[in-house]
Amino acid sequence: MDLYQGSGERGREQEIDAIVSFVSAHPNSYASLAVCRRALDSGIERVDGSVVNALKEHLDRASDNEIDAYYSIVM
Repeated sequence: MDLYQGSGERGREQEIDAIVSFVSAHPNSYASLAVCRRALDSGIERVDGSVVNALKEHLDRASDNEIDAYYSIVM
C-alpha cells in the first residue's frame, strides 16, 4: 500500500526517477550540484557517476518532504 500523498499526480518513484535523470543528464548544472550537496555532502565539487549512484541510494531512503524539495529544485 502506497501511503505517499504529496505532489498530486506525481508519485514518489516518479519524482526520484526525475531527480536522478536530471542530475545524470545535467551533472554540471547548479541545480544538480545543489541537490547532491544537500543530500550527500556539502563538499562535493563535481557530479559524476558515483555521486549519481549515491544520490539514488539516498533518495530511496529519504523522506517524502526531502524528495519534494529536491524535485522542486530540478523541475
